[in-house]
Amino acid sequence: MITLTNISKGFGKRTLFQDLNLTINPGEKIGLIGPNGAGKSTFFSLLLGDTEPTSGAVQINKNVRIGYLPQESKFSSEHTVLGELIEGDKTIKALLAEKAQLEESNEAGSQRYGDILHELDVLGYFELEHKAEKILMGLGFKERDFNRPIDQMSGGWQMRTLLAKLLTVPYDILLLDEPTNYLDLNAALWLKDFLADFEGTFIMISHDKDFLTDVTNYTLILEAGQIFKVSGNYEHYEQIKAERRLALEKQYKEQEKKREQLERFVSRFHAQPNKAASVRAKRTVLERIEKNPIELPPDPRESIGNFSFPPTKDSGHRVMNLAHIYKSYGDIKVYEDFDFEVSKGEKAVLAGENGAGKSTLLKIMAGVIPQDTGERKVGHNVDIGYFSQTRLDVLNPENTVLREAYTAAPGYMAESVVRSILGVFLFTGDDADKYVKVLSGGEKSRLILAKLLINPPNCLLLDEPTTHLDVDAVDALITALNEYRGTIVFISHDIHFVRSLANVVYEVKQGTVRKFPGNFDYYLEKRSQGSAEVPAHRKQKHEHKKVDEDKQKARELERLRKEEERNRKTRNASVREKINKLEKEKEKLQLENYAKCRALADPKIFRDEETVKEYGRRLKEIEKEIADIDLQIKAVEKEII
Repeated sequence: MITLTNISKGFGKRTLFQDLNLTINPGEKIGLIGPNGAGKSTFFSLLLGDTEPTSGAVQINKNVRIGYLPQESKFSSEHTVLGELIEGDKTIKALLAEKAQLEESNEAGSQRYGDILHELDVLGYFELEHKAEKILMGLGFKERDFNRPIDQMSGGWQMRTLLAKLLTVPYDILLLDEPTNYLDLNAALWLKDFLADFEGTFIMISHDKDFLTDVTNYTLILEAGQIFKVSGNYEHYEQIKAERRLALEKQYKEQEKKREQLERFVSRFHAQPNKAASVRAKRTVLERIEKNPIELPPDPRESIGNFSFPPTKDSGHRVMNLAHIYKSYGDIKVYEDFDFEVSKGEKAVLAGENGAGKSTLLKIMAGVIPQDTGERKVGHNVDIGYFSQTRLDVLNPENTVLREAYTAAPGYMAESVVRSILGVFLFTGDDADKYVKVLSGGEKSRLILAKLLINPPNCLLLDEPTTHLDVDAVDALITALNEYRGTIVFISHDIHFVRSLANVVYEVKQGTVRKFPGNFDYYLEKRSQGSAEVPAHRKQKHEHKKVDEDKQKARELERLRKEEERNRKTRNASVREKINKLEKEKEKLQLENYAKCRALADPKIFRDEETVKEYGRRLKEIEKEIADIDLQIKAVEKEII
């Protein structure tokens, strides 16, 4: 479908790509990953023909239709939402206009009207309409939205309309740049399932690792001006990356051991004439190592994992209590006589579709907007930190990253500690000396998050904290927040982020909130069963009877919940122990595999035909054993609840 040959692209002195060669084939569902600034959006621009390569050629097969969803765009149209999805065909558009004229003139029973309906049916209009409506509903549109003019909708809903159009119209290949950015968590889950079953071709940029793992069958890695295509989803790519690093670490250790042996020999015998030839030979080998050393890049997991954030002060058990809250926007009632409570240590995600009131609830909790009536009570010793993706004005553009970070640091904090925290959020080396005014949107978001955790409050309220972050930055944030010992309430459409962080789910729906006291997978399981767990402190009117009975029921529910949680943790611990044993066995086999592969490169062993055969047989056995272990691990992982 698309072939790139020797593509190079640069801007000024900066080279983004150098001699890229790549083929995109029908049926490939590709995840495109790489750090911010690696050139992912420029790569899309090259495929679309909006940008010319500095050298090389982009060849697209004749009649291939490309659909493109940009990360941000002004989408204007004279159509309604549904009309935009199904009226793109000129013939269909003309027939629909004639149909409307006949209906206006009360000629809906005429022969011509019947002919128009027949022609529309032949063209697949009614089937397309049904498909479009189904996709719109999946992306969070209500039936009342179908006939709304697009130019009267917000930018986020316009972007959803464009995404719905790309999924409805039969394009040959889709280029999707962060397609979940304007979606809520429910719509992101629907899109994940839709793309998993999608039979077409797409290339997708996303920072959501779980999303990429579930919907892709190939991975493109943009790295240091090169592009690598890996067969398999993101999870498979991470496995390959880990195996490559393991092999590289072993080669590095062998190199360093060899270097030490050579240096010891040279140091010991350099003054002995009878060893002069041997010393020269050893020095020659040392020089070769120095010219082409095996370099081991730093493992970001180690620098992050060994860091401890400053502790937060202890809060009371009740962190936030909302009582009898009323909140409206004009005639739209969001909350009415609403009660809500958050407890110490909860890392709670607010789940629910757009418009359900999640951001409003978070803003009321943060004190950013007032409730109309009712009481907002902040718990004992509670400090609140609020992050909104739209509040980038909290940064001073004339500061460097380091100086800006210092504005949040307590007086006793050393520069080395501040730099360490910035490193967690991927501001390493000279990046800390950049001026805020030159940072990208993603870098600014990371800096605000770093400031929150340099001197962390004991309650964080986060509204879409992963927007504009790349995969590595999201992982850094997950690590930081899992280590954080305070209370978190957050909104996110990033499935991987939610799954990695949340220990409580509050489902926001039609002015009510229901609590699921478990992680995100527990919530999905209960939701699929049509059940919701403990009600989240919503006051029911006229419930003055049977108070003692209700308290007893609540205590029993809590007892059962705790018992279920204990059983779940015990079971999961046992399952993880099985996985650890299998992974250790797998690592042992990989080491044996690596050793035998290196041995086969040794001329002495290679000349021994019987040994080569034996090693070849054992290598096949190892491959099969590793594959069997991978299957066992996947089977066991499904047992985790």
